[in-house]
Amino acid sequence: MKNKLKNFFKDRQSLSIFLCIVSFVTFILLDQLTKGLLIPKVIPDVGDMQKVIPGFISFVFVKNYGAAWGIFQNNNIFLIIASILGILLVGVFYLLRVMRAGQKSSRLFALAVGFIISGALGNLIDRIAFGYVRDFINFDFISFPVFNFADIALTLGIIMLLIYILFYYSKECPDEEGVFKISKNKEKSAKNNEKTDEKPEKIEEKDQLSQNENVKKDKFDEEDESENDMR
Repeated sequence: MKNKLKNFFKDRQSLSIFLCIVSFVTFILLDQLTKGLLIPKVIPDVGDMQKVIPGFISFVFVKNYGAAWGIFQNNNIFLIIASILGILLVGVFYLLRVMRAGQKSSRLFALAVGFIISGALGNLIDRIAFGYVRDFINFDFISFPVFNFADIALTLGIIMLLIYILFYYSKECPDEEGVFKISKNKEKSAKNNEKTDEKPEKIEEKDQLSQNENVKKDKFDEEDESENDMR
């Protein structure tokens, strides 16, 4: 059993899929349980408030008929379709990337995808079931939109995905590194060729200058000889 667990954690491809599933299940349960249990018991009506940490966080029930920061208000069908397409695209991209990366699969990427899909699905469930998203977490010390755990998952997932793309994406697959290196080598060879092309031109210029100097010397010698003859 211990050997199987060791082998499992050494297999980065399997570990990546496991982390993606765990992060997805964790946030989707956290989101739906808090919405389903906390809101009806603590803040059942819209506008109800319950202070959690005075001056810092409170629970306020808000019905969001749009997306983040209230954009796309009253466009529920569009947001449902966009959410479904987004979940499918991220999921397919993740599977293709894991298959390609193999044992170099990124754990950061797996967590990012799990967070993004759980966040998108959590709000999608609300839109299909109620026609709006249930938000309830509010910062008291700053003017900020009321949000939920699905929004937290989405935000964290997008930040992690950006970090992955900027710093780890090109290092994950050896083929892509090879292509990158080949392009660099091509640039270097092109520069070397330019330098070699410049060398013959410089040599020709030097030859021409030396020839001109020789011609001038010959003319000068002839003039000296003619002057000597005259004398």
